[in-house]
Amino acid sequence: MKEDYKRRAGSKAGKKKGETKKKLSRKSIIKRIIVLTVLIGLIFLVLGSMLFAYYASQAPAFSEEKLRDPVPAQIYDRNDELVTTVYQGQKRESVAIEDVPDSVVDAVLAVEDHRFYEHGAIDFWRLAQAVVGNVFNGFGSEGASTITQQVVKRTFLTEETTIERKAQEAYLAYRLEQEYSKDEILEMYLNKIYYSDGIYGIRTASLYYFDKELDDLNLMEAAYLAGLPQLPNRYNLYVDENRGEDRAYIVLRLMNEHERITPEQYEEAQNLDVYANLVDRSDEDRASTEPDDPEYASYINFIKNEISSHDSFTNADISELMASGIEIYTNMDAGIQRNLQNLTDDRDYYYNPKFQSDDFDIASTILDTQTGELIAISGGRDYQEVVDHNQALVPRNVGSTMKPFMSYGPAIEELEWRTDQRIQDEYSYSPEGLDHISIYNYDMQNHGQVTIREALSRSYNIPAVKAYEIVKDEAGNDAPREFAEGIGFDYSTIGEGDYEVSFNDVLGGRDSMFTPLQMAEAYSALGNNGEYNEAHAVRHVVTGEGDLVEFEHDSDQVMADYTAYMLTDILKDTFEPYGSADYIRMDGLNIAAKTGTTSYTRELREEQNLPDNAAKDAWIVGYTPEYTMSVWTGFTATRDGGETSFVGTDEHITPQWFFRDIMQSISTYNGQDFEQPDSVLRLNNGELAVQGSEDFEEYSQEGSGTTGGGNGGSDDGDNGGNTWNWSWGTGGNDEDNGQAPENDPPQEEAVEDTPVTEDPVTEEEVNEVPVREEPAEESGSESEGTNQDEGSNDEGNETAPDESSPEEGSDGNESEGNTDEPTEEAEDDAA
Repeated sequence: MKEDYKRRAGSKAGKKKGETKKKLSRKSIIKRIIVLTVLIGLIFLVLGSMLFAYYASQAPAFSEEKLRDPVPAQIYDRNDELVTTVYQGQKRESVAIEDVPDSVVDAVLAVEDHRFYEHGAIDFWRLAQAVVGNVFNGFGSEGASTITQQVVKRTFLTEETTIERKAQEAYLAYRLEQEYSKDEILEMYLNKIYYSDGIYGIRTASLYYFDKELDDLNLMEAAYLAGLPQLPNRYNLYVDENRGEDRAYIVLRLMNEHERITPEQYEEAQNLDVYANLVDRSDEDRASTEPDDPEYASYINFIKNEISSHDSFTNADISELMASGIEIYTNMDAGIQRNLQNLTDDRDYYYNPKFQSDDFDIASTILDTQTGELIAISGGRDYQEVVDHNQALVPRNVGSTMKPFMSYGPAIEELEWRTDQRIQDEYSYSPEGLDHISIYNYDMQNHGQVTIREALSRSYNIPAVKAYEIVKDEAGNDAPREFAEGIGFDYSTIGEGDYEVSFNDVLGGRDSMFTPLQMAEAYSALGNNGEYNEAHAVRHVVTGEGDLVEFEHDSDQVMADYTAYMLTDILKDTFEPYGSADYIRMDGLNIAAKTGTTSYTRELREEQNLPDNAAKDAWIVGYTPEYTMSVWTGFTATRDGGETSFVGTDEHITPQWFFRDIMQSISTYNGQDFEQPDSVLRLNNGELAVQGSEDFEEYSQEGSGTTGGGNGGSDDGDNGGNTWNWSWGTGGNDEDNGQAPENDPPQEEAVEDTPVTEDPVTEEEVNEVPVREEPAEESGSESEGTNQDEGSNDEGNETAPDESSPEEGSDGNESEGNTDEPTEEAEDDAA
């Protein structure tokens, strides 16, 4: 009994003790949580302080000179020689804070930083509001930068939204407030801010927009200037008057809400017209704010684009960056750049008055063939960045310059054709599945069986379309498109991404619209053994803080070296008799090239009373082992009677003379030729074959032999060449001893007007593809003729379905649309 009692008593005591421990453990847990939370907070505080201190130590040097005045960008050429100094915009008219009227100060503070004189470097109340707003409305929906922060950001930092940049901004803002008064900081801000059109500083902006000193501005004008810097190019009254006016009303409302004006002043200001005193400025007047050295303007425009897309500067305002003391080391050859732009601008160079007019324009690009380095670029005649599109970067229909990439290149790449591969030409031809459409060669001739050397260098249309269709049949439906896209011609961005390439694209019509820069990039790959480089201008940048930013560029092998070399060998014949550029001589240069032209729609031709052989664009793209050059010429308006069109032989070849004169002036004439790769064998007849290809084996079995050197050409014997009839695959050997077919008109006749059929044709050097459509049983897709153009591009102008073409008075800054025009039957179908 006694033992049982002790046992029970002990059990009760143990139970009470356990309960006490349980109660104590709950309190202990809460205490531990609090202590742990405090410790974690302290750890984060210490780590955050250390991280902040580290970021602050990496902040750019604090410079009073930069705070007061911008430092212009310096541009260096490929030899590290200083070419030009870029002063952003007009000369700045600084203003002392005591000379800024209260109305202007109130407008700026109302929209930018209402509590500027009350808070320190950072407005923590506004920051808290912004955090809450970003939580509920999405990140970035509200900002909290003070005017002090904006000054240091514009002076020392970039637009990045990283923690590091925010920490450095806070640190530098604190330093700024320690060393300068609020009035001094506001003065810095008002003299630094950007107001579009190359205008910096509020006094400069007041004089530029309203021709007034700040004291003379009315409330509406003051509100407009205060609101402009947030999105200067969008709120610019010369660009979009509605947005600018709406922005001014917002600033007035904020001034009223913050009691910086009375309700009566607010109502009165709303009735003022912001345009009443706006200075009337044409685009040319606005461009007068451009910096000196206009011959470099096109190159500088490209530099800005390239820098803006670099990872280190994607969030930077390029205008601010160019005023931050940046040093830019480029690939520019300053002498070539000056010569290119000066010849472009020289109206006396052009013998024909229509090419001296303001309606005519020309754009070109020069690359290093081996590296893709941008040697020189011209964005157009008298190019000015403020008001002009850089025409070297504007897409245009490219005419027959697409034939190497949509037709013969894929044929050599995928089917390993020899350069004397034969195709049966015809007088007219209906593309596969489009029996109601007929295309023609530029000279309305059937040339019989022709080699691809002859067909490409002379720019026949029917063989090009047949080669394209053979490739699709034997190498796959997507083979031509994939080849073209590999070399930079991206069709996936057209429409909704479901664009289907057609025979029109072989001839550079329809939506084959690319820039002079892209054409130079593509052709330089042909001269570089199939290795593709995107054009690049910048080698490296030294920021205002002394940081070195390298610009790296990759090369891609986009085609076999045999494809590039064999196309190049063919394109050398462009300058030979019967070639599409045989009107100019390139003596002493190993050079290959392709020409192209585009024409108007029939509707526009009839509306503007244009000649049947009128063309709206003319191209040439060519290359040596040293340089690649693309030239586009065209008109920015369409006027009656062909006043602003290429009409006749001497006009169609205008870009060819320009190309010749520039290329001959810049080339070193060092005898360098394109190096024949081991994958290519030159046959005894001078033609080329792919090592190990089926065609080569057949040739070898015939005992024709090979040779390792010598130039190919259509004038050499081309025994053993396979002939492709339109039934495909009916190969056979046909000898023509390299001579042109009997019905191939001699060169002297080529310059005469070609015979006019029901659908008129242009002259030979335009190489327009006349297209006639037979009535279809029912209207079909675009490719069936709903917007088929008759003679769209060059050497045999192709068809391009879009009927859009330049309207009279067009500014030329938009692409012209498709190059070919619908036939009468096509128009009926479309109707």
